[in-house]
Amino acid sequence: MPGSLSLTELLGAYKGELAGLAAAASWAITSLIFSRVPAPAGAITLFKNVASCCFLLLTLLAFSLLPGSTSPLGFLFELSPQAWVCLGLSSLAGLVIGDTFYFRSLQILGPRRTLAISTLTPPLGVLCGWILIGSVETLPMVAWGGMALTLVGVIWIIREKGGEQEAQGVFPGSVTAGTWYGLLGCAGQAAAAALAKIPMNAGLSPLKATFTRMVIAIVLGIIIAAANRKLSGWVRQLKDRRCWLPLLPASFLGTFLGVWLCMIAYQHAKLGVAITMHSTSPIFVLPLAFFI
Repeated sequence: MPGSLSLTELLGAYKGELAGLAAAASWAITSLIFSRVPAPAGAITLFKNVASCCFLLLTLLAFSLLPGSTSPLGFLFELSPQAWVCLGLSSLAGLVIGDTFYFRSLQILGPRRTLAISTLTPPLGVLCGWILIGSVETLPMVAWGGMALTLVGVIWIIREKGGEQEAQGVFPGSVTAGTWYGLLGCAGQAAAAALAKIPMNAGLSPLKATFTRMVIAIVLGIIIAAANRKLSGWVRQLKDRRCWLPLLPASFLGTFLGVWLCMIAYQHAKLGVAITMHSTSPIFVLPLAFFI
């Protein structure tokens, strides 16, 4: 048809949205794994950040072998002070605080109910984008309608029976506490997305932005754990095969691949649309939860 897009052009035009959907699928799988790991939420957060940072470093080293490539870590010395501040705050809000609250909510409520709460992230992300980035993130009414329709569909799927049976009883807590942890996790992820987009708008690639955030998250996580005298206890717990064995593939799929895909989505799509796409994890969780 005249004027119609080829498959390649279509994928290029919607690569941000498609990256968000792919991230949602990866997080759906890893949510079921993370909710079953017998370790504190803070320990899980620190382990998955360290593991994914190693995967990211290997990826950067692999790309540096391509013709015309520069030093794999040279970009760290070229980042502006503003980029360091934005990525540092994004890392603290999303990869340290937000993820810890999210994992704690998973342990209490299970994947489906926690992901139901996470559907509040897109409107919060739009609000953060409007505050931090400005009118460039203003969405037309059609986009708002699409976000609303997507979130209604997600919530409808989550409300199917059986969600209350998905919590594994690992470090249990009250439903109220689990809900608050989920809400705080949403706020952290929304702020992190908006802050991370600022240096990417200035030209930083999603891979380099993800690696920088992971490095900062590891440093902050170690400092916070040591200050609370929990670091040695976490290390002992994570040495248990029941912890590190499932966490390793979950870190690869969810934190390394999932976060990288999210950064691609943030770079190539409007923030609210990108967050809506990766908030569709429950659609992928439903069949997985049924079989598992």
